[in-house]
Amino acid sequence: MRPGLTGVRASAGWLLGQSACALKRPLQLKSHRGWGLLEAILGLGLLALVFAGALGLQQRLADRRLGEAQADAVASFTQLAAQYFVAHRLEIDAIMAGSSADTGHNCQINVTPASGVGLAAVDPQKHTCAIDSTHLLARGLWPSGVPVDNGVARWVAVFRQVRVRGEATGADEVLVLSAALQNGQIKTQGEVTYAGSEQSFLEQMQTSMAILGGAAGFVPPGHDVGGCHYNASVREACGNTWSVSLSGFIDF
Repeated sequence: MRPGLTGVRASAGWLLGQSACALKRPLQLKSHRGWGLLEAILGLGLLALVFAGALGLQQRLADRRLGEAQADAVASFTQLAAQYFVAHRLEIDAIMAGSSADTGHNCQINVTPASGVGLAAVDPQKHTCAIDSTHLLARGLWPSGVPVDNGVARWVAVFRQVRVRGEATGADEVLVLSAALQNGQIKTQGEVTYAGSEQSFLEQMQTSMAILGGAAGFVPPGHDVGGCHYNASVREACGNTWSVSLSGFIDF
């Protein structure tokens, strides 16, 4: 007899004999633990979805607050630009008509504080004259201590003489735009690429337009948006009931 072999079999047989009853409870407990783990995973998944929804709500609220701030900013800038235009309308109308040179620097952007002189922004062909917040600052119309831009873009007002069949009608119009900055100054050449969240852009614009009413609109972020066109052939600014071609005001 080889000692140990029968003992090994006996021990193995005893374990197999116990599996029918003594091991039944541990298997049941293991099964319950499995369901408990699944419930925990589902619970965590639900919490993750709720958390993601809360983050989305926070982002929308932040976008709406930014839209409200933008509406306030463009309203304030438009009011100051209108005051400037009314005070200098005769000179600006003559410049837009092409009958007078802008010797007084009435139409300029990117004005340096030291010299009070910036980049001439006159187009006799389009009959336009543009100014920005740096120009208003140089003329003493910009509020002291208020930044002239937000580090990314700056407000610009483009005045245009309304003409019919080449003749001035005596009326003028203005298009206020947010212009992208490059090295701290308004970018005047090359394409502007919109790199932000388009959903945030639309949320902000809708909020701003709701506050400002029918006069407010937007320039699509690099492509057509709904009925507003921005492509290789047509680039528009659009509001709820209006649209204008940007090529009538600025060059690309």
